[in-house]
Amino acid sequence: MALGLLALALADQWKDVRDSFSQLTVGGVGSSGVLTVLAVGTTVLSWRALLAGLGAKLPLRAAVRIFFVGQIGKYIPGSVWPVLAQMELSRDYGISRPKAASASLVVLALAVPSGGLAAAVTLPFVSAHALASYWWALVCVPVFAVLLFPPVLSRLLSLAFRVLRRPGLDTPLTLRPIAAGAGWLLLSFCWYGLATWLLVRDLDPQVGGARLITLSVGAYALAWTAGFLVLVLPAGAGVREAVLVLALAPAIASGPATLVALVARLLATVADLVWAAAGVALRQRGSGRVEVAAVQAGPVDAGADTAARNIDTDAGTVRRR
Repeated sequence: MALGLLALALADQWKDVRDSFSQLTVGGVGSSGVLTVLAVGTTVLSWRALLAGLGAKLPLRAAVRIFFVGQIGKYIPGSVWPVLAQMELSRDYGISRPKAASASLVVLALAVPSGGLAAAVTLPFVSAHALASYWWALVCVPVFAVLLFPPVLSRLLSLAFRVLRRPGLDTPLTLRPIAAGAGWLLLSFCWYGLATWLLVRDLDPQVGGARLITLSVGAYALAWTAGFLVLVLPAGAGVREAVLVLALAPAIASGPATLVALVARLLATVADLVWAAAGVALRQRGSGRVEVAAVQAGPVDAGADTAARNIDTDAGTVRRR
């Protein structure tokens, strides 16, 4: 179902841009697409860092499979499907549902202060009008920062698991993995901004050089943050494009900016498909095994300081060493 809806999204997005696509160069679109794939790919490193902070260290190959195959669930109406899919896929690698769900939810929560920070340090110098119109998106940044402070976050997660009548986490998140996750997301926003810059550069912008790059990074970060906070719309549809058009006003008119916004969303959808395909291709074949190190909190029995699992994913058997 998710793949079918993703294909429909691609078809609709292509229909929106095909008549104006000739305004862009092949090199600009191609390079922007590569950077968008890189931006989407960087998010898995944030999720993996948070999961490691919860006591489960996944190989990159396994993390890519779980995270990106699960991510296509966002094309099904309702925001819960990617988290549920990642929870279930993680079980094949010996990761408990609470840990997988916590990492997925914290990544989403971290994206708001990360995007807000990227916008706050760039847009005041190049697009003050956009900040004046969407200041509320940046006001949410300190709120999310407080919620993500480790002691507060640990209590919130414990409360959530108690309400759901599920076992809590045995390893609370500390500041280090949260900071690492935020760092990877900031890098992702930089890639997105550079991808946007390559598209804007094709449309004869009124500004150039470092100012245009700064504007593109900040504009995309603000647009993504505002779109995410409007929960009633899937993936911020409409809001993200409107904010991006306004933020890019110092460089290009609303018509070309709308084209940039639509092409940027199209490329992000293509990147989701690319990474989902990579995740499927990385599935273990035959007797292939994935070794997952489980870092346990608290005292352990003698001779069991390090626990590891050899998992045969096709047979579904788990052998403990």
